Amino acid sequence: MHAHSRQPMSICFSDNQISHLSISLKHFFLHSIHNLNTVNKSQHFVHSKYDISFNKCTPNKQHLYTNTAHKVHKYTNTVYKFPGFHTYSFPKMTRYHPETDFPEAWKILKPFMLSDDALVTIRNSMTRELLNGLGKDTHSRSSIPSWLSYVQQLPSGDERGRFLALEMWPSNCRIMLVKFSSENDIYMSSKCVIIPHTIAASRGTILFNFLAQNIALFVKAKKVEKDNLPMGIAFAFDLNQLSLDVGILIRWTQGYGAQSAIGKNVVQLLRNALDEFKDIKINLNSIVNISTGSLMALAWSCPDCRIGLMVGLVTNAAYVEHVDACERFEEDTKRPLMIVNTDWGNFGSNGHLDFVRTEFDKIIDEQSNNPGMKYYEKCISALNLGELVRLIVVRLIDMGVIFKGASMQSLRIRWKMEMKSILAIESDPPNVYIQAQKVMDKFGIHNCSERDLATLRFICKIVGIRSAKLVAAGLACLINRMSYPRISIAVEGGVYRLYPTYQENLYKYTLMLTDPHNKFEIIASDDSPGVGAALVAGLALSSK
Repeated sequence: MHAHSRQPMSICFSDNQISHLSISLKHFFLHSIHNLNTVNKSQHFVHSKYDISFNKCTPNKQHLYTNTAHKVHKYTNTVYKFPGFHTYSFPKMTRYHPETDFPEAWKILKPFMLSDDALVTIRNSMTRELLNGLGKDTHSRSSIPSWLSYVQQLPSGDERGRFLALEMWPSNCRIMLVKFSSENDIYMSSKCVIIPHTIAASRGTILFNFLAQNIALFVKAKKVEKDNLPMGIAFAFDLNQLSLDVGILIRWTQGYGAQSAIGKNVVQLLRNALDEFKDIKINLNSIVNISTGSLMALAWSCPDCRIGLMVGLVTNAAYVEHVDACERFEEDTKRPLMIVNTDWGNFGSNGHLDFVRTEFDKIIDEQSNNPGMKYYEKCISALNLGELVRLIVVRLIDMGVIFKGASMQSLRIRWKMEMKSILAIESDPPNVYIQAQKVMDKFGIHNCSERDLATLRFICKIVGIRSAKLVAAGLACLINRMSYPRISIAVEGGVYRLYPTYQENLYKYTLMLTDPHNKFEIIASDDSPGVGAALVAGLALSSK
């Protein structure tokens, strides 16, 4: 074993002498002792400056009312003493060095550890593909199609009124009534509707009738069914827009049938379904992709927003381009800008990612419902991150490296490792594996060794960092392309919001790959893409 071992520590808490501690430590210790008193095993808690473990001892072994207690600084190992505090003994904590402590996992994961030079190569390739997508003669062969959104106005912040929106995601939809009443006030009422698998997998008419029925119920409940309010759609699926209200469905994601809808205008399909409800009036006048919706939503309150980014079940980005660069845009216009839906998930289909795609990426592609496509997305999105981890873990088990003798029945099921399991594993404090063990318990693998759980967490960490690095390459491509002195980036999606350290890594590598003259801020969007779709619907109405 080549692991470092920290020295045993002790920590203390006293009701009558809590004044010795800083405010943050007071709250920290109160919470920690409360948890300690409700369990019968060691607990670990992390403070910004201290690594602290509480060991629940039997009464005769517990050192109570001693005149000295200690807390050990994470980085300096300085011992601080406080008289008159209760003292709890600490178990040793082991810090592992992956390259030496689990070399087999390190060797498998080495291809996932993208170098700075590799990221620069990917960024530059994405820039070339982005420009090819904008070109009239090169568009058809580009792996980044750069679809025009036909949204040429950014919100001014002065928009007022009530608008409807429909967010359509792979697993659910959200119907919204949005009211813009002042500079800083957005009123939003919404209803989330889970799309049953039987509906999603059925014919297109059944799916859109289901959506129309729920929209009708919503507007009646809000008493706006006769108001003919403008409505926009924020759409999470691949779309080729031919105008603001003509969006041709290219493909569904996994789990959707409705093949009859592919190649048809989504707006018109929903209009036809809504026409069946004679007692409601809705002006369905626009459709945008989710990333464009996120961009527009943040731009209403943050005027320098120029990119909308999605990192969740899918990945995509929209950005603001000069209309002169959009060679396929043939309309006469005096407006200088165009929001472009990059649809960058398919990047790599021209071979630009072959030098970094691993054997596990290739397995995922072969087993997917769209082999040969979406290479970039399959390295980044939530569904595929879990499957990558599962495949690597199974490989190491088959090699006899980790979880020896464990039942493999559940873990061998494809796509069984969900993103929520990865998030749980990564949520444990350093050198603690409580959540990791809970995850493995669900797979029927109990009483795992600390080393095995440390290996599992290392796998999750490396796969997650690669995802953030690849997104950073794409973001840097867009930031450098626009070359604004300063911009804001609106981000939507569970991977970005929930994955521990993802935000930090995304910012770190985007900064590394971006021209230092181009300043940027990455913001988790508080307003959903539906708010942006509602704004687009309002702007479409006012521009006529």
